[in-house]
Amino acid sequence: MNFALFLAAALAGLWAAVHAVMGGRECAKPLSTDEHVLPIVRETMLLCWHLVTGFLVLTSLFLFFGALGNEGLGAAGTAMAGCVAVIGLLIVPIRKNSYAKLPQGWLFVPVAFLGLWGLMG
Repeated sequence: MNFALFLAAALAGLWAAVHAVMGGRECAKPLSTDEHVLPIVRETMLLCWHLVTGFLVLTSLFLFFGALGNEGLGAAGTAMAGCVAVIGLLIVPIRKNSYAKLPQGWLFVPVAFLGLWGLMG
């Protein structure tokens, strides 16, 4: 078993669970009941939240199967983690926000690096 890819999978799985539990409580649930947001905006945002949930679960699964020897899925999971890291790190200053409020990009930097390390080994 590729230990670095396994660690990347475990960490990505942890972040997927944090997204589902904390993100569900802090973002999805309040948004789903907010009557001040246009219905099309509210429903689109909820759809996106669920799509991200699926994306994060797949990232973890791909990294896990990479750890078991499927290098192609490991590479896909690593690219997915890198995508989250890059977008998460760039969007915060672009939107003039703070990493204290939106740390998600930083959470996937070690996932992407572990994935790269596992693919190189």
